[in-house]
Amino acid sequence: MKKKTVAVVDDDLVLSKTLGLCLRRRGHEVRLFDTGVDAVKYFFEDKADSIVLDIRLPDCDGWFIARLLKKLEWAEKVPLIVLSVLEADRRKLAEVRPFAHIQKPFDMGQLMQTVEASLGSGRVGGV
Repeated sequence: MKKKTVAVVDDDLVLSKTLGLCLRRRGHEVRLFDTGVDAVKYFFEDKADSIVLDIRLPDCDGWFIARLLKKLEWAEKVPLIVLSVLEADRRKLAEVRPFAHIQKPFDMGQLMQTVEASLGSGRVGGV
């Protein structure tokens, strides 16, 4: 069975690497991006099965990337998990309709369960 790919777009390198390690331990391929530009380049060249997207990025607004993903044929049905230190913007959430919105700081176990649910495995267990 082909490994599922999770794209993580977050400029917090410690968080990204930790999330990547946890996902790899669960048997997933992981692509880490710390800028919006690098993530967008990837999304135009390759596909992911789930996307974890921070809203506050150093080079662009994560909402822009979320709206762009809705326009890519392959990505419009890919589960998007929005991470943000900011309070939820209900209008923007309604516009991009993410699979989940998780506010930072968060419990890594909760995020792992959310990613697994987005991939359809519903796998529960340790981080």
